[in-house]
Amino acid sequence: MNRRAFLAALAARHLSAADRLLIDTHLEVWTLDPKFPFRHPERPNLQVKEPAPIENEVECMKDFRIRYAVLINPRYFGWDNSYISYSLHKYPKLFVAHGLVNPEDPKVHERLRYWVREHGFQGMRFSPIYHPKSTWLNSKEHYPLWKEAEKLGAVFNYYILPEQMPMLEEMAGRFPGVKIVVDHLGKPDLKAADPWLEFRKMFRLKKFPQVWISASEPYELSITKQYPYLDVLPYYKATYEEFGGKQLVWGTGYPRPRWELPMDKELEFVDRYLDMYSAADKALMLGRNALRIWKFPGAGRTM
Repeated sequence: MNRRAFLAALAARHLSAADRLLIDTHLEVWTLDPKFPFRHPERPNLQVKEPAPIENEVECMKDFRIRYAVLINPRYFGWDNSYISYSLHKYPKLFVAHGLVNPEDPKVHERLRYWVREHGFQGMRFSPIYHPKSTWLNSKEHYPLWKEAEKLGAVFNYYILPEQMPMLEEMAGRFPGVKIVVDHLGKPDLKAADPWLEFRKMFRLKKFPQVWISASEPYELSITKQYPYLDVLPYYKATYEEFGGKQLVWGTGYPRPRWELPMDKELEFVDRYLDMYSAADKALMLGRNALRIWKFPGAGRTM
């Protein structure tokens, strides 16, 4: 579907792009430029053949009238956020940025301060999903990190397993000044004998007004991998029923080239298949809620 046809289809459903604010809260970009070498912490020999540079995303945002996006280090670069910083400063009117810091670095709070103060980042992404047996998330060693985040007004987003949610729940209660985004619907394991047993642990986070759930990347969760990913819809429905529209945000994950889900289908998934969400709550999820989490350039003057 080209841009004209896409916008026409939205208008037919009374949801034209001109009528709503679109903010992609999870955008991973990368380059193969050797100035930004890969240092993947878990896959040091990783080979990536196709780049997804920031310029591709800028064009995509123009085509689909996406006002802002949150840049995320895709882990390819490890704890070096230089390409994300480069992208942020090349297009400062379009983006805010999250980086990565080593959660097991005893000076992790200092690394957070460095990227926020020196590079203008607004938060960090942590991925305990890669450390399923570790307890660093809610360890006392991480208290200085969370205290620093409260001072800086930093946002944390978490790529996390359902069974790890109680650790995040503890920290959310201990440090209410830190805004938290849970990535990819909390990553329910649809291959488990009973996915709901662990998935429901995420629901306890609804008591924290500083926590949002990212209704993003349905293809990451699906077993069938067939659009429109009908097997994941019950989890989207349950999350909406538990958290309501005010605690949901939208993200896509990848820019062009989009090998999983083209942008028109990303938006169609929300507009057509998340029909259990009200129009007002979709508007919150697709953009308005993000304004309460991040400080987007010029947002206070234009929104």
